[in-house]
Amino acid sequence: MKNIDIILVFAMLMIIASCKKEEPDPRPIIPVEEPTLYVPIFESGDTSKGAAYSNKLTSKWSASVFCRTAFLDSTKLALQLFTYTANGSLREHLVLGAVPKFGGIGQYNFAADYYSAVPPGEVYTSYSTWSSDGDVTEDGYQVDTTDLKNQLVITKIDLSNKRVEGTFHVSYNIREPRFNPANPKKVTFSAGRFWATIRD
Repeated sequence: MKNIDIILVFAMLMIIASCKKEEPDPRPIIPVEEPTLYVPIFESGDTSKGAAYSNKLTSKWSASVFCRTAFLDSTKLALQLFTYTANGSLREHLVLGAVPKFGGIGQYNFAADYYSAVPPGEVYTSYSTWSSDGDVTEDGYQVDTTDLKNQLVITKIDLSNKRVEGTFHVSYNIREPRFNPANPKKVTFSAGRFWATIRD
């Protein structure tokens, strides 16, 4: 019996000795970094007759601007922004609607439905990517109506000198299915500004 008591006392001492208060780890906790968002950036092409500058998500972005009388309405100006590869293949096409030639200075919201008649005070917009030699449509985007900063502001329309200027902020969501996994699902162009020669 004495042997059992000694064994129990010895076991209890071993258990107590093995119990230690946990000390905090002296090494600093290194936060896990979010992976860097890949933002495809291409070249602006010829900007001698129009240029746009913006932040595309987390990167600086620039494009050439083509402005002329809208195809379906001769009282409006159509604004189209383009980017290209180094060899000149089209990669991005951003449309900032058609604004009135006369009395068009001011702020515009972006219409939610690209295929319906645009309400007064709004313009349509679209964004698409292209592949191959710039002749194959890749991914299409539709305007994100939840972004309350979305707007196009026309600050100058000078028809006699053939010049238009303005600023913009616009967000888009990709139309599924996504064809190029490198394209982000959401694209925002912020702090945008542009000028263009009216080519009529």
